[in-house]
Amino acid sequence: MNISNLMHPSQWSTLKKISVGFILLLVIFMILAPSLVKRYIVNNSEELIGRKTEISSLKYNYFTSVIKVYDFKLFEKNDTEVFASVDTLILNLEPLKLISNTLEIEQFYLKGFMAKVIMKRSEFNFDDLVALANDEERDTTIREDSDPFKYNFSNIEVKDSKFVFDDQNVNKETSIDNISFTIPNISWDQEEKSNADIQFNFENGGYFESTVRINPVNGEFNTSITLSNLALHPFYDYVAQYAEINDFNGSLNADVSINGNTNDILKSIVSGNLDIQKFQMLDADSKKFLGADKISTDIKIIDYFNENYELNSLNIDNSYAFFKLDSVSNNFAKIFKVDETTTTNVTTDSLKKQTEKNVQYSINKLRLTDGVLDYTDNLTGEPFNYNLSAIEIDSDSITSTSKWIDIYATMLLNNRGTLKSDIGIDPNNLMNSTLDFDIQNFLLEDLNIYTNYYTGHRILKGDMYYFSKSKLTNGEIDSQNKLIVKNASLENSKGGLYDLPLKFAFFLLTDKNGDVELDIPVRGDLKDPSTDIGPIIWKTFKNVIGKTVAAPVNFLVGLVGGDPKELEEINFTYRDTILSQKHKRQLSKLIALEKRKDSLKITMTYYVDSLLYKEALAKEFVGNTFLQETGKDYLKNDADFNTYVLNKVGNDSLNFNQGIKALTLNQPIDSLFKQRRSSILNLVKNYIKEEYPISNIRIIASNPNDPQNSGSYPKFLLTYGLLEDDDSTQDSN
Repeated sequence: MNISNLMHPSQWSTLKKISVGFILLLVIFMILAPSLVKRYIVNNSEELIGRKTEISSLKYNYFTSVIKVYDFKLFEKNDTEVFASVDTLILNLEPLKLISNTLEIEQFYLKGFMAKVIMKRSEFNFDDLVALANDEERDTTIREDSDPFKYNFSNIEVKDSKFVFDDQNVNKETSIDNISFTIPNISWDQEEKSNADIQFNFENGGYFESTVRINPVNGEFNTSITLSNLALHPFYDYVAQYAEINDFNGSLNADVSINGNTNDILKSIVSGNLDIQKFQMLDADSKKFLGADKISTDIKIIDYFNENYELNSLNIDNSYAFFKLDSVSNNFAKIFKVDETTTTNVTTDSLKKQTEKNVQYSINKLRLTDGVLDYTDNLTGEPFNYNLSAIEIDSDSITSTSKWIDIYATMLLNNRGTLKSDIGIDPNNLMNSTLDFDIQNFLLEDLNIYTNYYTGHRILKGDMYYFSKSKLTNGEIDSQNKLIVKNASLENSKGGLYDLPLKFAFFLLTDKNGDVELDIPVRGDLKDPSTDIGPIIWKTFKNVIGKTVAAPVNFLVGLVGGDPKELEEINFTYRDTILSQKHKRQLSKLIALEKRKDSLKITMTYYVDSLLYKEALAKEFVGNTFLQETGKDYLKNDADFNTYVLNKVGNDSLNFNQGIKALTLNQPIDSLFKQRRSSILNLVKNYIKEEYPISNIRIIASNPNDPQNSGSYPKFLLTYGLLEDDDSTQDSN
């Protein structure tokens, strides 16, 4: 039946007009509704959420239930700075699902999202929004008046987004740009424990997978996160803010569990495993300076709220580091922008703050295997390059409560020598520590740049063994070091900072087995900024070498025995015309030394005061006449001899010495002096040639003008050197 037939035509016309008007009003309302909603949100946002908002456009498709929001901005509480913004937000809703208490979004598209999080002290710029969301009264109302909700979000896509973190505590702003990802589906239940599973692939390979188990009643949750092959290179820009690098590469894998409560998210506990594969960093010159094939850790617990950080293990495999040292700084300090003038103060302040906050940390097992360190410096004016390989570092139980930490390390030195060390550290005071190490089969020629620079010698060959026991007590270092050199061969070069006679010192110190042993004690105050341990070691070494060369007889006497003074000089009297047994014994020891050390150069230099000698010869001449006339020895009858001389002169105005001179005025005293001097030299030469025909002992008379002749009795001063040294080399006593 047609309804129009039951109604009066005028009534029907009125009904049609009302219907058309209602539909028209409904259409107008539907058209205006988005604008009204937008205006309402913008005008009332400060009342609703305490923040100012802006929306450029809001559209709603009533047929597809698609909401589109353009140019949305949420401001800070100061109403001027933007806290978060969105270029485009698209929501494809299923409103009919609300009937069954299900919020279903078939598409969630977010483009150009930007959020800036600011941290100052322990406060964040979103704390007011969190407080609003956690309002207890609203939570109570929701639980009492509403049925439990279920949520199902699909086709989630985020593109071209940006996250900025401004840590005003340290004046650092970190930005992560170009964030883009897609998530197929997230779903959870508001009443029952439910899972929100997320999985998506990374653009550069690998994937992210997460499962969130949450109890909406009490807020407890457990999240498991799996990362596979997350490329580190996209984070290059972030790292480059703190380091002058050209590349940051590797891939991150993680299997992490987070347990906590949504009502107090900062008290969440993190545990799990992390590893980084093929990690490397390149400096500004694109040179690799840090890397490792694998860095892995087993996280026992990370409790940020209670500042408790515990690692079951930290393993670094096949690591690499390039360390370059110059006179001012090093490459790591330059790359990571460390101001070395403030490092000490910053470290001290940091340790103090950690102590005050009672930070707890532990690494139950630390291990580095098969590491490599390339070292270079230019401290001597030419590059010194050295390679440490097969580095193994092992330590157990490094904790914040440890009173002492022991670290063990071994490594290869330039692919040949070995180093083993035991390092002890007081973590509460780094100025208390110990270092014991030994080096074996170290190639001495590897140090030629340093030995040439400091000592003026190049080492042609030789193996070094070095043993050190060092103790640091409140910054005062006491280091006992023993250096053993086997089969060393050196050559002289010009100069050297300390110009050490190293070759002769090594020659003196070499024992019958061809080994050199040196004890090198080192002491200093490391708290003094001017203290540099390198120069201290070299200066100590210089002193040891200097003392050795300055007193060679102290080392040579050990080869032949006896009194060291017998190897310093051979003394004669004015009347000696033959060698005494003592003279022969001393000369025999020199010959024995020459035989024991065939490169030893021995020089016997004859010194005597010619005036005193001539006076003695004149006295001897008169004394012989006294003997002939009186039968008395003038040396044993001083008084009689004195009277004899004065009587012979017959001049009371002359004293004894003047009388001797007067009595020998016309005698050949000068000729006798020359004859006696030549006789002594020949006696010594002949004895040595008879005892050791191939001897290289050099016997010379001193220059008459040499000051050492003044006041000297007849003697040979013995000096020692090396036969291969040229004649210009100064002999040492």
